Amino acid sequence: MIMETEVMLHRREADGVTVYQASTAHQPAPDPEPQPAPSDRAIAILALAQRTADDHVAEAQARADRILTEAQTYADEVRTEADRLLSDARAEAERIVSNGSVYAEQLRLQAQQRYEDAVGGLSIKREALQRQVENLAVFDHDFRHRITLFLQSQLRALWAEHPQAMDVPGMGEQLSGGFADEIGPS
Repeated sequence: MIMETEVMLHRREADGVTVYQASTAHQPAPDPEPQPAPSDRAIAILALAQRTADDHVAEAQARADRILTEAQTYADEVRTEADRLLSDARAEAERIVSNGSVYAEQLRLQAQQRYEDAVGGLSIKREALQRQVENLAVFDHDFRHRITLFLQSQLRALWAEHPQAMDVPGMGEQLSGGFADEIGPS
């Protein structure tokens, strides 16, 4: 029996990569069949090598396509998330600006109210002080008028009881420019 050596390729996948290993096996050669010519055998090996290369290229292309699809999916997810974050940031910025505008308007109104209260309070106080000054002026005028009348009545009573009081030396000098000049002798 004639033994023939045959090269066989074994396919094995490790970590997603297909690996082909060549092994040789000794098999008994079939007797009745004629031996292939060496050129036929080389063609068979070349065909096997071509098939192996095509398988590797196909696997690499499939893996590249899968990685590209995953990358595009990831990019789309990142773009969507970025758009969402940008939208959220814009909405938050608009909310902050709106709240700031409302707060600024409230502060402006409060300041205006305080100013009006202060000015109004000063105006009220000024009017009250003016009324007090007017009342004091009226009181002063009335008081002076009453005191003048009282002193005149007292002087009349004094002159009626003691007419000689006008003859007091130096009294005329003391009374000059005062109430005695206004009243005159009675």
